[in-house]
Amino acid sequence: MSTENHTEKERRVELLLLVVVLVWATNYPLAKYALRELNPLIFNAIRYTVAMACLSVPFLTGAPWKRIEPQDRLPLLRAGVVASVVYQMAFIYGLSLTTAGNSAVLLSTSPLWTIFLNAKIHKEKIQPTVWLGMAASLLGVVLIIIGSGKKIEFGGQELAGDIVTLGAAALWGLNTNLQKPLLVKYSSNQLAFIMISVGAIGLSCISLPALPSVSWELVHWTSIAAALISGTLSIGIANVIWSHGVKHIGPGRTANFNNLVPVLAIGFSYFALHEELLPIQILGAGITVVGIWVARR
Repeated sequence: MSTENHTEKERRVELLLLVVVLVWATNYPLAKYALRELNPLIFNAIRYTVAMACLSVPFLTGAPWKRIEPQDRLPLLRAGVVASVVYQMAFIYGLSLTTAGNSAVLLSTSPLWTIFLNAKIHKEKIQPTVWLGMAASLLGVVLIIIGSGKKIEFGGQELAGDIVTLGAAALWGLNTNLQKPLLVKYSSNQLAFIMISVGAIGLSCISLPALPSVSWELVHWTSIAAALISGTLSIGIANVIWSHGVKHIGPGRTANFNNLVPVLAIGFSYFALHEELLPIQILGAGITVVGIWVARR
């Protein structure tokens, strides 16, 4: 493949990742709506079960399925548990213990964890421009959060939540790197289906004790619909594209697109919810976009 064709293919991958960013940004208000009536554990169990069902359709209708080699069974299970069970639990409980501002800042470090772990696990050198771009993106996210007026506190009562949330960011970075060697052997669709299936089973089992506390007759159908849509788009389709990005442009460049999510989320809030958009937020959004451009070069 020529350099020109390779570059064009990478651009197509990056365009798909921008679609993922859009889906994940719009997923915030969708999830907030559903969580008003649904227990977080049950919400996640529904999402992952729906995503598993959606991703099974291609294989049930004739898409090729590569036989899982014995030596890959444990790595596949490990990747699924990290991405679809442990990370999800850490994110939910970290958010419940700390402030929203803390959670947003700490989870924004996931691309940095991805690059750091990529260097450690896969022995890849981190280019100075990548560090510069990642640092700029993170600075932009922090400016956005400060401008939004959210409370940012570190330590004290929020310390436990801070630690758990930081652990969640590291887990997402680990998840992205665990996928890398598996994507050499298996397609993005197959890997995403396996990992999400692990999550569907694990999260469903974890949510069982919470089922008796739900008054289903009081849950509006739109909350269930929100969970179904979230599962189909943000968990199912988005994770396939994310795995595709890891396979073709690497963990570091793929992870850097995460920092665009809060930028779009603020924009959606401004137009849909008429929230105030301050100059410092616009500056932060601009710095984040520049950081992504620098890191992807």
